[in-house]
Amino acid sequence: MANNLPITTDSQAGEFLQKFGKSLKDYAVRKYDQTAFLKSAMIAIADNADLSACLKTEEGKRSLFSALRYAGSTGLSLNPQEGKAALIPYKGKIQYQIMKNGMVELALESGKVDFITAEYVKSGDKFVLKKSISGDDYTHEPALKDRGEVIGYYSALRLSSGSTHVKWFTSEEIADHRKKYSEKSFMPEIGYGIKTAMKALLRSVSISRDLDEAIATDDFFEADFTVHGTTADEAAEKLKAKSDKKQVEPAVQGDLL
Repeated sequence: MANNLPITTDSQAGEFLQKFGKSLKDYAVRKYDQTAFLKSAMIAIADNADLSACLKTEEGKRSLFSALRYAGSTGLSLNPQEGKAALIPYKGKIQYQIMKNGMVELALESGKVDFITAEYVKSGDKFVLKKSISGDDYTHEPALKDRGEVIGYYSALRLSSGSTHVKWFTSEEIADHRKKYSEKSFMPEIGYGIKTAMKALLRSVSISRDLDEAIATDDFFEADFTVHGTTADEAAEKLKAKSDKKQVEPAVQGDLL
């Protein structure tokens, strides 16, 4: 098999992945398709000028390798279209963040989870959380109109054993959590609240080593990283929004590593 990477207008990215791509498998703790993973990394970089710009310095290249090392440990796609994981540029460096869809994939892949979800609740919705000796339960009926403001977030799952678990956070609790990881204080956004609730739920239930390590990696970067006073997850959402508009995949010549 040839060792050619996708050819894009950013040759630095292709050269970098050509040189270091093979070594990423040494960090993998989960079986994944390295060809598809490296292709998703190339798509993410080629689709964002700020990511490409980071490769113009040695510091930026080192940060990309660090981010890809963590990303490779989960094997989750970095393609912004899939919303599983993301490479985030900030002040000339690149960071890695796992997203909601990535956590869902790892949870379901474990074989221990039959169902998992995370949502926001607005003031006009009907939401009831019940806790009993047999497990957690909830009902959520979104208002059909005039839903009002977001008042909280929840995540729920059902294990294959039949037990159910639910985590609930008020908007105020999410706001307090966000202040710990942001340069400035902003009202919490839906994506951040949903992901925070899901991470808290998955921390409270033993699912798999892969999922535990993925969440620990995300916690590390979240604590270390802010983007213009916002969270890395919001930056990832912006990347996805830009990718949704462009819908352009780099041309491929030959095979990946």
